[in-house]
Amino acid sequence: MRRHEWVPLDVIVRRANMPEKDVLYRLKRLNKFEFVVRSTYGYAVSGMGYDALALNALYKKGILKAIGNKLGVGKEGDVYLVLLNDDREAVLKFHKHGKTCFTRSKRYRDYLADKHHISWLYVSRLSAEREYNILNELFPLVKVPEPIAWNRHAIILGKVEGEELKRIDLEKFLTKDEIKKLFYDVVEEIKKAYDIGYIHGDLSEFNILYNGEDFVIIDWPQAIEKYHPEADFYLKRDIHNVCRYFKKYKIDIDENKIFKYVKGIE
Repeated sequence: MRRHEWVPLDVIVRRANMPEKDVLYRLKRLNKFEFVVRSTYGYAVSGMGYDALALNALYKKGILKAIGNKLGVGKEGDVYLVLLNDDREAVLKFHKHGKTCFTRSKRYRDYLADKHHISWLYVSRLSAEREYNILNELFPLVKVPEPIAWNRHAIILGKVEGEELKRIDLEKFLTKDEIKKLFYDVVEEIKKAYDIGYIHGDLSEFNILYNGEDFVIIDWPQAIEKYHPEADFYLKRDIHNVCRYFKKYKIDIDENKIFKYVKGIE
């Protein structure tokens, strides 16, 4: 599917190295269980089929023991509670890109820019791989989820507690000084990530989880390197989004000073 939106039967037969009738039998069963879909042009792996491939691989590697409840549906994926083989609870995130977010993704993601035909499943795989690699560089120096494993479009992350800042009224349990400290703590994490070489690129109150004592910054697949031609634009936007949220608590903030601080200009 890297080369075909619908894979022709003759291509599948050639790659499978099996008689056509045996291939058709298996494709029919896969279609029945909704693991593949078919059209007059050929066959494609379904989202459910891709989920099954990733789960099977993580299970066979001795990483994943069980999958539990869905914790949420994000802008670019579904999140589940899982149990690892060592009986530790973790989070499984399926990256799932549709055609709408693919257009948006291609605008600023260098790892997609030179690819003309590309399946949505492959976009999801690239996105998951990138987030996993970035988290490996940031963790544990930056407050991000622990990256545990990756396969296809799925990554397993350390379980983090907390609610999105968007859903919290900080004034109910924090003083103004404590809210101000939280703001500058978030700025410090932005700076740490920048010093390592990354800008989140989509930071806001929706992807900062806070548990009343500490916070974690999530959702890093769209992060860009600080030497990217548009790095300043995305850094300023991240800072603006965070400042906009905290300004509603009457925190006195100079966005330009924050930008210069993160960049190390002053």
